Amino acid sequence: MQIEVSECLCPVCGTTALDFFAVLHHMPCAYVGPAYDFTPAAGGYVCPKCARGIAGSAPDCEIIGTCARCRRCGAEIVVSPPPPSEAPHDHLR
Repeated sequence: MQIEVSECLCPVCGTTALDFFAVLHHMPCAYVGPAYDFTPAAGGYVCPKCARGIAGSAPDCEIIGTCARCRRCGAEIVVSPPPPSEAPHDHLR
């Protein structure tokens, strides 16, 4: 399932009880998953695939998108990125 970034309804049950999370890419092992898959640890996180520690500002882990999870029915939803005209332009600074 997928919703637009401006949507806030679960496509399965219709509730507005969605929690949004970053989708992370751990480059050394190529794991891609929601932030809640990574276990909090002292100074950062632990990758669920390779069990390596990831420092909070590690350059080997990047945010590649957003996902949502419904608190009511548990559905996991991909959130489409905003159109280029609405996307933040941090890279232009």
